[in-house]
Amino acid sequence: MDIKTYIASGILEQYVLGKLTPQEEAEVEKYAKQHPEVRQELDAIELALEEYALLHGKPPPPGVLSAILQRLHAEEKLPAKPSGRRLRILGYAAGLLLAGAIAGLLALYQINRQQSAEITALNQQAALALQSCDSIQIAAQRLENLLDFVRQPSTQAVVMEATGLAADAVATVFYNPETQRSLIGVGQLPAPAQDKQYQLWAITESGAVSMGVFELPEKGRPLQEVSFVDGAQAFAVTLENRGGSPVPTLGQMYVMGERG
Repeated sequence: MDIKTYIASGILEQYVLGKLTPQEEAEVEKYAKQHPEVRQELDAIELALEEYALLHGKPPPPGVLSAILQRLHAEEKLPAKPSGRRLRILGYAAGLLLAGAIAGLLALYQINRQQSAEITALNQQAALALQSCDSIQIAAQRLENLLDFVRQPSTQAVVMEATGLAADAVATVFYNPETQRSLIGVGQLPAPAQDKQYQLWAITESGAVSMGVFELPEKGRPLQEVSFVDGAQAFAVTLENRGGSPVPTLGQMYVMGERG
């Protein structure tokens, strides 16, 4: 047998990697004993593979290597107890595979978490959009109801003009005796102090009757519901202590208007 040809055939590398049958392994071990060149080449291959595994891999957790060896042994009829150096080489190779698998799983986990975060953000945006649409729809319906009330033939618009405390003060009472409903729309009134509040009055034959206190209009809410007082002949707005007053403070009357 030509030893050089035998060495160059690649069978020694297959032996180190545990890819031969028991008969082929016995043959390699016999030639290694008989021919120093074969023994020397085996040692060189094992050393080279071990150094490569040390540079690129790491030992797997306990139990992984034995499981791999048992599977290889069952599938390829490998020896149950490989040499120490071959065991380390196979261990480092398994470590490389395990490290690659872990890296792949981590990458998939990161991608999945990022996608989950994006989906959550989109769901939140969709929920906010739906809430916004619902709020807009509710506001639009409320305004439509107010406009329906204002457009009714029996609704009177009584404009209350400034009395002199504020030159540009103006407000309007929408008064409907048939539906017994009243609204106030503030055109312009000075912002009150924190402890003050505007109060609307109905002037009747028996005197001034409170229709309730109110705040300056919020954005999107130009009209506010107030109490209805039957038999009102005129309306006025005074500035009172927060919570209102049982009688109007005439020196703080900002606007006033009579029913036509």
